[in-house]
Amino acid sequence: MKYIVIGLGFFGSKCASILTSMGHEVLGIDNSAEKLEEYKDSFTSVIRMDTTNINAVKTLPLDDIDAVIVAIGEDVGASILTLSILKNLDVKRIIGRAISQVHHNILAQIGIEEVVLPLEDSAAYLSAILQLKGVLTLSMINNEYALAEIKVPEKFVGHLPESIDLEERHKVKLVGIKKPPKEGNVLGSIFRRDYNVELFFSSDTPFEEKDILVVAGRISDIKEFIER
Repeated sequence: MKYIVIGLGFFGSKCASILTSMGHEVLGIDNSAEKLEEYKDSFTSVIRMDTTNINAVKTLPLDDIDAVIVAIGEDVGASILTLSILKNLDVKRIIGRAISQVHHNILAQIGIEEVVLPLEDSAAYLSAILQLKGVLTLSMINNEYALAEIKVPEKFVGHLPESIDLEERHKVKLVGIKKPPKEGNVLGSIFRRDYNVELFFSSDTPFEEKDILVVAGRISDIKEFIER
């Protein structure tokens, strides 16, 4: 897979290093010549760029990239502007890094759905979740198993849980279903805090488009279920 990591500070460089060690192609971008010199042999390639310049960003191979990670930390303005540009250019997957809850809220308001806060080992967590397209949250149980929240795959919308038979066919256990509220505040819906959680769901109720599935299983099985 191919990734762009913008911002090669501690978090960004660690994330890029982990992805590179996994065998992925990583383009590292920073506006600091010193950072590029430091990491020029660590990733697939590195370039110097001011990513708040939309014309510069347009020269990147965005159509060939699986995801862009914006790891800019200290300069919140540059982070927001860079992410806004990427959003307006319809980049298929964007992950932002926030350094505070306020920063996180602003990114959510401009439409950035995947945001990582600088928690301990968050770079390793992000590198793991990047392997699972469509995963909203991931809780590692151990190195093999995880509990994940995923958007209901489009091909399953309108199907009954029992007809899909997750456990037998996909080796994944459906733990619960999160349903969006019919009405609610905008931020609550963005962060999915006001979603209704159904642990004792009916197998006769079909999946709906905005449902979020809470599943448990091997990470490899969850990945296969999403991609199949």
